[in-house]
Amino acid sequence: MRLLHYLAPLVPLALLPSIPARALDPARSIAQYQHSRWMWNTGVPAPIFQIVQGRDGHLWLAAGVGLYRFDALGFEKIEVEGSTESHGSAITVLAARNGDIWTWFARSGRFAVYRDGALRLVAAPSVDGQVTRMVETPDGAIWAGIGDLGQPLLRRHQGRWERVGADWGLPRDQLYGMVVATDGALWVSYINSVHRLAPGARRFQQMLATPEASGTLTADKAGQIWLSDKNGTRAVTGPGGVGPAPVVRFPYPTDRSLRRGRPIFDRDGNLWIALRSGGLERLRTPSPNGASSAAVAAAQIDHYRAEDGLTSDRTNKLLEDREGNIWVATSLGLDRFRPAAVAVEPLLTRPAAYGDILLGASDGSVYVAQADSVYRVAPGGRPEPYMTKTAEPEAMCEAPDRTVWTVFADRIVGRKDGTTHVLTHPRTETGVYDCAVDRRGDLWLTAAGNGMYRYRGGRWEAMFGPTDEARFHPTRMIADARHRPVVLWNPGTISWIDPPNRQSITVGTGKPIVRAFDETPDGLLVLGNFGLARVQAGRARLLPMARIPGLRGADGIVQTPQGDIWAMLTASVARITTRDFDKALSNGRYLPPVTVVDFHQGLPDRPTAETGRGIVHGGDGRVWFATQAGTVWIDPAKIDSNPVPPGVAITALTVGERRYRDPKTLSLPSGSPSIEIDFAALSLSIPELVKVRYRLEGVDQDWIDPGKRRQAFYTNLAPGQYRFQVIAANDAGVWNRTGAVVTFEVPPTFLQSRWFALLCGVLALLVAWLLFRVRLHQVANRMRRRLEERHGERERIARDLHDTLLQSVQGLILRFQAVANDMPGDAPSRQRLESALERADDVLEEGRDSVRILRARDNPGDLQQLVREMVASTLDPSLPVRVVVEGRPRAANPLAALEIARIGREALFNIARHAKARSVEINLSFGAKQLGLRIRDDGVGIPDEILARGQAEGHYGLPGMRERAEELGGSLSIDSTPGAGTDVSFTIPARLAYVGEERKGFGPFSWPLFRHAET
Repeated sequence: MRLLHYLAPLVPLALLPSIPARALDPARSIAQYQHSRWMWNTGVPAPIFQIVQGRDGHLWLAAGVGLYRFDALGFEKIEVEGSTESHGSAITVLAARNGDIWTWFARSGRFAVYRDGALRLVAAPSVDGQVTRMVETPDGAIWAGIGDLGQPLLRRHQGRWERVGADWGLPRDQLYGMVVATDGALWVSYINSVHRLAPGARRFQQMLATPEASGTLTADKAGQIWLSDKNGTRAVTGPGGVGPAPVVRFPYPTDRSLRRGRPIFDRDGNLWIALRSGGLERLRTPSPNGASSAAVAAAQIDHYRAEDGLTSDRTNKLLEDREGNIWVATSLGLDRFRPAAVAVEPLLTRPAAYGDILLGASDGSVYVAQADSVYRVAPGGRPEPYMTKTAEPEAMCEAPDRTVWTVFADRIVGRKDGTTHVLTHPRTETGVYDCAVDRRGDLWLTAAGNGMYRYRGGRWEAMFGPTDEARFHPTRMIADARHRPVVLWNPGTISWIDPPNRQSITVGTGKPIVRAFDETPDGLLVLGNFGLARVQAGRARLLPMARIPGLRGADGIVQTPQGDIWAMLTASVARITTRDFDKALSNGRYLPPVTVVDFHQGLPDRPTAETGRGIVHGGDGRVWFATQAGTVWIDPAKIDSNPVPPGVAITALTVGERRYRDPKTLSLPSGSPSIEIDFAALSLSIPELVKVRYRLEGVDQDWIDPGKRRQAFYTNLAPGQYRFQVIAANDAGVWNRTGAVVTFEVPPTFLQSRWFALLCGVLALLVAWLLFRVRLHQVANRMRRRLEERHGERERIARDLHDTLLQSVQGLILRFQAVANDMPGDAPSRQRLESALERADDVLEEGRDSVRILRARDNPGDLQQLVREMVASTLDPSLPVRVVVEGRPRAANPLAALEIARIGREALFNIARHAKARSVEINLSFGAKQLGLRIRDDGVGIPDEILARGQAEGHYGLPGMRERAEELGGSLSIDSTPGAGTDVSFTIPARLAYVGEERKGFGPFSWPLFRHAET
């Protein structure tokens, strides 16, 4: 193998993300990561050939059944827009920096790009083979690699495609790898060689000759290019992808197969390799200089296969997402490896019947007694067998001389520095609950209902007499710093035993129940139904359970030297810092925060504390827990919360049958009856704990919590502009408060438009006008009927006058005339009689005039003539009177004219009698809509008190005028200023005033239905 050296300037390393994500602890094996998988039988579009992460956080999958995107909750297929053709498998996928998603379909041989919510085909040169790799260089060029022998690369730049082959310096060989270095150079690997294209260059330079090595390429976070081939894995450049490779002592013996997926470095420096038939391979933090020996190199390699839980041993591609999760695409599904707070040790998965018994020894080691073996874990180490083929363990304790005693069901074994001591079992009925060794070296056992035992002088002796469950029922026991046994004497009492002395204390009030206790440098830490207490110098300081509800139900507790208090709960473990505990003891209002670690953080099963020895800490800071699946550990120093806020995307807006994908701004169809908005909160580590809030401004008063639902539904939205926003928080409570937004408009239908509202307004006005006309017509008819009734009464009176009174008077006149004729002509009595007869003729003529007036219907009223007659009959001829006529004179309704004349005569009478006027003006107005009569004088006016009362005392002229005006359906106004005269104005609608108007209508009012019926 030959390395071609070249010179190039060093370039700055790529900028790291502003928010560092959690990394995978390289000290752990792959099996100790939190592993989740999605199998083909759960809806996964297997096989999955490639996987990338889009700019919004979605995972994009090139799969055997097409292109999909994934939000860790569901898979969404993305179809080619406007195409009915079956394009087959999506073989490769690329997430471009501008947000575009590129893919290539095998059956149709077509490229497609997802942009602006649609996947569209892109015109490109024909491909002879399969496009297996796509990358993007810093200049925006898209490179496609064809995996078949002798095929050129394809390059698309500024919308133009070109083939890149021998004329660019590439061999006629089979492509195996492509990677873009931090300096912008494109590296490609073939079966027999490795080549580099410098930024801006048009010709590749061969960098390595690798005969039949079939190598794949990757770059670490320092920018060095690494090659994995049949000779192993090694760096082939300096940092930044430039300069010569360092001298490699021993390359790492990674997979030697000829077919493998592209390796990737995670952010913690581990190299992951997808093996086409061997599962998953990880190289733990490789050095560019290689390993110090072949054995060390081999020890740094870890495998994970289908037998360990991988969906398939045929792995295709790998991806590290923004949160530090490793994703594996396989032939049968999708796998995810993420940081786990809880580490499972494969050797510690055979728990004892009542739970593992743990011991934290004084040298920092941790001992774990399981069903048939005891293991020792040195600080920072892995479990190692300590005793094997043992019986069921019952208790474990350490003597002051560091002898570790283990109580089994059939014997008691003490071991120190390779020396073993075996004691007989006291054969208690209840079994042994716990053990401790005092400062004298005596071994103590608690046995609940069987009391306590002490091994001294080579024999067992029962201590403290018979038991009483309420008074003496010893169970849990430890040794304090003075090596005194500390015993849970009964459920609520703790005793310190230093024969012949015994000191006791009861923690809590009422009926306290102690669940666990632990000796700490600050005193005895006691946990119970009462809360958490610290006992110092015989005095207990208590933090009630009401102020630490997160520890309710806890059973098992330990305090670490690093300042953490850990407790075991029913389905989780919890942590409270010593600092917060002390603060809460001093401050009665402070509520200390509690951190909970549960199944989401890797806990394999429920914790178990039946033995009382289910939780300890080791000298390396790790805390060990017994669970129903075995013993696990947590490193508190490496419990990292997820600092990366989730990506938020609005994936679709659906109206009826129309679906808009990835909408930003939309104008929806008019009258959209219902709207469905789909969204995604793209935190891929623990999506089950992601919190989402959404609101539609102007509709939702506050943020809506949809729970696990990722959809919002709205119905009957009014026309207008709307803004829908989604925000989300990851599993650690880190919020993305900017979120995603879509604005859309719901245009009005015609029935919702302003034009329709205007039309309705016009129609309403028209209806109101029509109703007004109907009412006016009804009023006019009613007034006309009243006038007709009055006229009929007048005619009846006229007939009666004519047929009775006038006829009788006429008869009397004739008789008296006959008498007068018989009298001498010069008789004085005849002259008097003739004079009386002349007066009788005048009276008769006046009667006939009255009858004629009563029968005014037959003579249409001439208002001008009436006005002249009123003036002549009422006013002094010497008083100047000015009559003004406006409009075209029209014949008045006789009945109306009569009433108008009487109103006018009353007004003139008042002028003649009271006004002392110097002049009078009469205005007669013939309008199209109304008839008006106005009489003004310049006399003394009407006193204010008379105007206020409406009449003078004992006078009824003014009320009579108003009554006549109201009966006619007109209006009368009287304005007067003392010393300035009086203005009397009367108006009456044309329909009532003029001859013939009563039969006119407008539109429908001209129909017979609306006409007054004559009788």
